[in-house]
Amino acid sequence: MSSKGEFFILKTDPIPAPAANILKQQMLSVGGECAVSAGAATCTIDKAPAILSGTKKHYLKLIESLKYQMFGLDLLREELRSFFSDNFLQSKLQLGTYTFNFQKKTAVMGILNVTPDSFSDGGKHYSFENAVATALQMERDGADIIDIGGESTRPGAEPVDLETELNRVIPVIKALREKTDSPISIDTYKSAVARKALEAGADLVNDISGMAFDPQMADTIAEFNAAVCLMHIKGTPRDMQKDPQYENLIDEILHFLSCSVSCAITAGIPRNKIIVDPGIGFGKTVADNYTILRYLKEFESLGQPILIGLSRKTLIGKLLDLPVDQRLEGSLAGLAAAIINGASIVRVHDVKESVRAVTIADAIAGKN
Repeated sequence: MSSKGEFFILKTDPIPAPAANILKQQMLSVGGECAVSAGAATCTIDKAPAILSGTKKHYLKLIESLKYQMFGLDLLREELRSFFSDNFLQSKLQLGTYTFNFQKKTAVMGILNVTPDSFSDGGKHYSFENAVATALQMERDGADIIDIGGESTRPGAEPVDLETELNRVIPVIKALREKTDSPISIDTYKSAVARKALEAGADLVNDISGMAFDPQMADTIAEFNAAVCLMHIKGTPRDMQKDPQYENLIDEILHFLSCSVSCAITAGIPRNKIIVDPGIGFGKTVADNYTILRYLKEFESLGQPILIGLSRKTLIGKLLDLPVDQRLEGSLAGLAAAIINGASIVRVHDVKESVRAVTIADAIAGKN
């Protein structure tokens, strides 16, 4: 009964008005539903999205009925075929010698800021010895991945030069790789930093720009057969929170991330090494951030594991009127909601407490 019982509501990108009308006719003919705008129905506008609704059985019939259709519907047919294939949603991720299965467990990424000015713990792990000791403690507390960053990307942050960033992170990565085989992530948007970090033993590049800031990033990651986390950002850390506005928040983030995923695949990065992150707090209002969390499952349409980083961020501080060091409970509540709504990886400051919250959230979400 699953093909008759699973119900899906899918929205297309804007398609030619004739295509929208043909799509509506075909979907209605197989027993499903399709909504198009009045302008598309009368062909008074050139393009418009269509909203399809039906069971999996309806969509499988639609896929067959779109064969030989014109106006780009052949491409839509292939996208639908891919979406409903058994291997569309990547539930596994290869990091170094580790294989993560997100159907069984949400991964916890511990944040290690080797910086003097990060918004939450700037300066706390700035010394080499403290940074290494903290990372190893995170591992003991249950962190699955250690994410190391040498440049603050808090709102209003000024960029640091290449040598400064390298001097902060590379010694820590080398030391950790000698002491543990746990996956290490480098939090950078610079391909030169990514290269040195991967040479030192990192397994994942966590790029806040979705590889948009540095044109060499995609090829660098592919060269090392490394994994990548592609995050959405509007603007740069320096200006991203200066009145960010969207015509359609979810659509615009999805489009950005879809382009980033395509860029990664074109460069030779395999799908089982690509993560997406809608970028909580990076060019979004507080209301935007909660909308993203509410509609997080929309990002499953990209087919890649979703990472969420909301630990101690402004969306929690503003709502609860609390300083950074008092946002643990709010962070854990957001973490649990994110997992239930589809997150595969959570990026956190408080590892021990977050691991406990993840265990409960995973049980509620039916992971086993």
